[in-house]
Amino acid sequence: MKYIYTVMALRCQIKLKAKRPKLKAYALITLLLCLNSMAQGQTNFNKNTTRNDYTVSKSLPLGEGKGGAPLRVGDKLPETFWQQEHTLYADGTTIKQTLEKYKGKLLILDFWATWCSSCIYKFGTLEKLQEQYQGQLAILLVNSTNTKDKEQRVAEQLAGRRAPHQKFRLASIVNDTVLDALFPHRALPHYVWIDTTGTVSAITGADFVNREQVHYFFKANTAKP
Repeated sequence: MKYIYTVMALRCQIKLKAKRPKLKAYALITLLLCLNSMAQGQTNFNKNTTRNDYTVSKSLPLGEGKGGAPLRVGDKLPETFWQQEHTLYADGTTIKQTLEKYKGKLLILDFWATWCSSCIYKFGTLEKLQEQYQGQLAILLVNSTNTKDKEQRVAEQLAGRRAPHQKFRLASIVNDTVLDALFPHRALPHYVWIDTTGTVSAITGADFVNREQVHYFFKANTAKP
């Protein structure tokens, strides 16, 4: 949307550069119209992206793997998000588990793939951050079916049997379809930041995942009443 506004503003500037005096009035009117369109566009955008918890919760029937409406920053997670059962790999064991244990904590979902070196490069940093904020911040890896990864390949990667041959203690959802539908993306790694109230606080790439930003995320949430 910002890109559209920038293009519109540039078009307005170009019109204002008209050299002939008789076009100056027309150029000024055009600029005012452009600014009005930009403001109207922002208003419409905000209306279109505002949704309530009821709408979102209705879009994700418990037990269904696909079909959930995408969530955006500011949306509150529906109860079904916490109750949906997933296949989880951790420390050499694969179990079925809901996300109920993460409710009320700061949670960062990390969408990744075994062929994504940038994803794996971040695991060490994320592990240290989870240890630093132990009990208050959880990092949960998410490996979706569209990565074409097999469960065994995920297990080998986290166990250190694949390059860079480093063992990670982070838990990972495998064979995911539910979270991928709720947080669609075109690039990996992809991070979803969820606060203690179950609200989507941010959706970012790898550059945003660092000690300073996680500290700010923690402080902002501990300051909440």
